[in-house]
Amino acid sequence: MNRTHKLNLLIAAVLLVTLLFTIYSRRDAPNVSQSPPAAPSVSSAPVKITFWNVETNDLRQALLNQSIQAFNQTHKAVQIVPYFYEVETYKAKLKLSMISGKMPDLFYYWTGESFKYMVDSQIIADLTEKMQERPAFMKQFYPEALQYATYYDRLYGLPHTTSHVVFWYNKRIFAQYGIMPPQTWDELMSTAQQLLNNGIPPFTVSGKERWPLLNWFAYLSNRMGGSTPFQHAIKKTGDFTDPAFLEGAQLFRGLITAKMFVPGFLGLDGPKAEDILLKGEAAMYLQGDWVAEKMLSNPDIGYFRFPTVHGKGDPQVYYGGYSSGWAISANSNRDAAFEVLSSMLGMEERKKVVEASGLLSTAKDMPLDRNIMNPLVYDFVTFIEKDPVDFFGYYDQEIDPHRSQLLLNAVVTMASAPTMSQEEIEDLLKQIR
Repeated sequence: MNRTHKLNLLIAAVLLVTLLFTIYSRRDAPNVSQSPPAAPSVSSAPVKITFWNVETNDLRQALLNQSIQAFNQTHKAVQIVPYFYEVETYKAKLKLSMISGKMPDLFYYWTGESFKYMVDSQIIADLTEKMQERPAFMKQFYPEALQYATYYDRLYGLPHTTSHVVFWYNKRIFAQYGIMPPQTWDELMSTAQQLLNNGIPPFTVSGKERWPLLNWFAYLSNRMGGSTPFQHAIKKTGDFTDPAFLEGAQLFRGLITAKMFVPGFLGLDGPKAEDILLKGEAAMYLQGDWVAEKMLSNPDIGYFRFPTVHGKGDPQVYYGGYSSGWAISANSNRDAAFEVLSSMLGMEERKKVVEASGLLSTAKDMPLDRNIMNPLVYDFVTFIEKDPVDFFGYYDQEIDPHRSQLLLNAVVTMASAPTMSQEEIEDLLKQIR
């Protein structure tokens, strides 16, 4: 055998050994991909939606917190971060947020000029397409409720409740003096004088918060002149020297000079004013039905409409309406914020609110379970959802913020001045410009 042949056999043997070693090595080794190792998977953090609301410190806030907690437990990709603020603090904070451009994702609003300003400034997200994509959800709302947040044929907010300002009264006191709920202003004043003569303050009111005093001025001026004078005031085609406002102011001043309100009413906050009625230390309280659950938890409390005034006005026209709701800011994660909004305004969530609080929802055809409701709350809901024929909006929200403050201050002045002439009242109202 020559040297070349021996060399070839040696090379072949080496290659065979190498091949066998490779085969057995791969068979025993783990199956490892030749591509670079993948990075460990990391679950994405949930989208956090800041949700600003007005602080109520009552059942409304408790129910909303329950809904938020339930949402956070069942939605891992989106989490709600709630904040609650006292009303005046909230208004100031929202204004600063508008100026800075750092708006919350989802927030409480009142309809009116301030809301329209946010729409015009493109601060608020347009919800039109979102709602059109959810026709069943959209159909659950009363169409007129959605109109309150519609500008330029586009929808910018969703109202969550329908409110009504009514008289709450102590039935035990009325029965003691043989008094029936009054249906006219003259009957109301006669009732008030009878109570006053017997040492019982006729009315309690939270003067410290200002706007509860405005409830009186708004109702009186609306009863005297209807909604047209105020609509002119909103558009600045008229002002607060219209005869309806002057007459309303004079009637309001009459309550002050006759000492119809509880002593110290200008320093009372809402809870204290309410407790005075509940304790029987005053006979009547003009306030919205957001206090319905608190009032009607006491069997001594009833309710009646604001009456006609000197034969004018319709007692079935209520101060209130679809005046508040929730909106999404333009710079938010709109998909996540709308997921929260649609959940908070879902039929089941709003049903819980109505059944517990008596505060009507903006959802139509809502089936209520009478068996789990306070019977007095159920009776109130049954009455108030059918009685109104129309609404007029809150004066301090419908006009621009500057005039709103002037109007609130004017009402406080009328409530606190020892004496005030007709000319002084007119001069005061002239300044609301």
